[in-house]
Parts: sequence; C-alpha cells; structure tokens
Amino acid sequence: MKYHVYQITNKVGDTYYGYTADPVVRWEKHRHKKDGVVRKLINGGDAKFTIIETYDTEDEARLTEALLIEMFECVNLKGEITAVAIEPNEYFKNYRRYKNDIFNKMGTCPHCEMEMISRNLPRHYGRCKALRKTILQNYINKI
Repeated sequence: MKYHVYQITNKVGDTYYGYTADPVVRWEKHRHKKDGVVRKLINGGDAKFTIIETYDTEDEARLTEALLIEMFECVNLKGEITAVAIEPNEYFKNYRRYKNDIFNKMGTCPHCEMEMISRNLPRHYGRCKALRKTILQNYINKI
C-alpha cells in the first residue's frame, strides 16, 4: 500500500498538510466535513488538493507530514505533530538530520575556502575579500 503526503491550498494562500492511503476518499471527507481548519480553508470554493510525495510506509508519510507542519506556515494544529507514529526521540533525530541535510547543508567558498552553510554563500560573496581581490586583479589586467 502506498501513502501519499498532500497539501490543500486556497486562493488566499493558506495551506494544510496531511497524509492518506486514498487521496480521493480523503479529499471527499475534507469537502463534506462540517467544521475544522480544513473546512474554513476550503469554504471559499477555490481550494486545490495536491499530492506532494508518495511513500511505501505510513511512518515515512507521517514523518514527512510532521516535518512540513513544523517547517512551513500552515493552518494545521501544531499538536498534530505529536501524533507521529514513531517514538518522539526518533522523530526529533530524523527531523534534525533532515533539517541539516536540506537547510544546513555545508558549502565552501571557491575563492577563500571558507566553509559555511550553503544558503549563506551568496551573502558571503558580497563580503569575500579574496573574491574582491580577484575581481580587482582582473580589472587591472584589462586596463
């Protein structure tokens, strides 16, 4: 059985994350529910149901859903994260590993060999003395 992680978004930009084994049935349940955060989200009528990823195990789908809820702005109740089907210590260990792999990936400036988080490299290039020296040297050589 496959498990699907999905998101529901509306025209305002509100987002809800979830997982299910049957996306069609789950979307119908959301649409016919009388109240709740998803009901408020889809009340405008312009809600879109999108499958983000598909997994072989329910644990992977639940962990991914919990990570999405934790890391991105959404209307999900934050208490839903504690419903993850793995031990809390295991969840946080996986969360930290995932966060480090994706958001804190290390990189090296090719000009000064300084090591830092990759997402900070573009900002570093504006202050990199070795890069400035190289650019200045190239400019002088052209003159």
